[in-house]
Amino acid sequence: MLNKVTYQPLLKITVQADELLPEFRFVDFSGKVCGDGEKSFGSVEKTWREGSFASIITLGSVPIETSQTVAAGDALTSDAHGKAKPAGEGDAINGRALETCVGSGIVKIFLVP
Repeated sequence: MLNKVTYQPLLKITVQADELLPEFRFVDFSGKVCGDGEKSFGSVEKTWREGSFASIITLGSVPIETSQTVAAGDALTSDAHGKAKPAGEGDAINGRALETCVGSGIVKIFLVP
């Protein structure tokens, strides 16, 4: 997938990937893809293999893959596969959409620490 989204990562922290981390997904604090409604540590901008030392963007604007329609300004959480979706009641907010995407796709978000 070619990234045509401009973004501004402000802080990256390296952690060991505990599993395969696909590009543009939310990652948790243990180096795994986030689960449904889970708080993220940040996101990855490229795919990282299990056991590798992955660079996690923890602050700034980043591209993220969505699993459903999101609108600019929406509070976003993780789905069961680390993709962004609009946050529901009780979900951890991982970022705010900076643009709209109809259906699944890639949007730029601002990470919420």
